[in-house]
Parts: sequence; structure tokens; C-alpha cells
Amino acid sequence: MFAKSQTRAMLDAEIQSALSKLDGLEPKSEEYKVILEQVSKLHKLRTEERSKRISPDTCLIVAANIFGILWLARYERENVIKAPNAMKFVMKPTR
Repeated sequence: MFAKSQTRAMLDAEIQSALSKLDGLEPKSEEYKVILEQVSKLHKLRTEERSKRISPDTCLIVAANIFGILWLARYERENVIKAPNAMKFVMKPTR
């Protein structure tokens, strides 16, 4: 398989070649429309070829959630139910 830079360079070369063909044609001709459609398809391929990156907001949310989970787990390990009134908050099964 080609490296990303090679495929991008090949797509750029094809786009430039198609655009240079457009310079010699009249905008109302059928060949002009066909080449213009090819350029739009090549441009779409070029934009889809880019790797999709994770947004910084998503990374921050994930990091905050992991931190919260670890902090709660540490807190529960260190601070077991100590108060006698804490058992009032536990739901008792009904008969």
C-alpha cells in the first residue's frame, strides 16, 4: 500500500492535471462538466484520506472521567462506612 504522503501527492497531481485540462475548454461544454465532476470526486477522496483525529474536548472528558473513577475508588478503599447513621441511607429490602 502507498504511504499517506504518496497517495496525497498522487491525488494532488491528478487534480492539477484535470484542472489544467479545464483551462482549454469552454465552461458550457459537456467535457468541461465531466472533468469538473472528476475534480470534485478527487477532491472528496483527498479530504476523506486525511486521518480523523480525536478532538481535544473528547480527550479532556475521557481523562476527567477516568480521574473521577480512580478518585472515587481510592476514597471508597480508604474511607469505609464509619458513621453509625450511614446505614440509614442504605435501602432495606421490603417483604
